[in-house]
Amino acid sequence: MADTWFTDITHFLNENGDMIKEPPQARKLGEYFSSIIVMASYPDPEYPPEYRVSCRRRPNRKPCLTEIAAWLDPENDDVVWICPVCQDKGLISNWRGTIWDMSEAEDFH
Repeated sequence: MADTWFTDITHFLNENGDMIKEPPQARKLGEYFSSIIVMASYPDPEYPPEYRVSCRRRPNRKPCLTEIAAWLDPENDDVVWICPVCQDKGLISNWRGTIWDMSEAEDFH
């Protein structure tokens, strides 16, 4: 069964708003969630390929690696994400105003 992650991204930030460095496992997980924020908050639905996020789950000890689907919930502004294959999923809150918030970004095309 897949996990459902309820994530407040600020729990992964230091006092300067940067990603924590320690413990390394938490930093790595925070980097994964922050990459989902970039993808979901990109202002153009056709985001660049480098913003795509692959699933990190390992069902039966084999990497899933399917591209994550992510969007912004219009009711509460959370980032909602799911892996369409293994069903790993979650919500990310308090992402607005972080360095990964692309919602106010200039057009990169």
